[in-house]
Amino acid sequence: MRTSPVSETRPPLPCAAALKAERASVAAKGWQIETKAAPIRDVAELIGADTDTERVIRWLIALMVLTCDPLAIALTAAASARH
Repeated sequence: MRTSPVSETRPPLPCAAALKAERASVAAKGWQIETKAAPIRDVAELIGADTDTERVIRWLIALMVLTCDPLAIALTAAASARH
């Protein structure tokens, strides 16, 4: 008795429980990422900026660089001038 060619070439389907577990894992990781970005998004909403998480993070990094780098240079110059 020969089986059909379709059943010979078709891979076995994964079980539904494994797919549900993988889906839950992916959803949990997405929720965790959103939770970590929530404070940044809240600050953006507070100042009335765009709440797109990636864009807000880029603006925050740019703001930190623009404020902290000149301050670091000034502190280094003041410390070296004191000696």
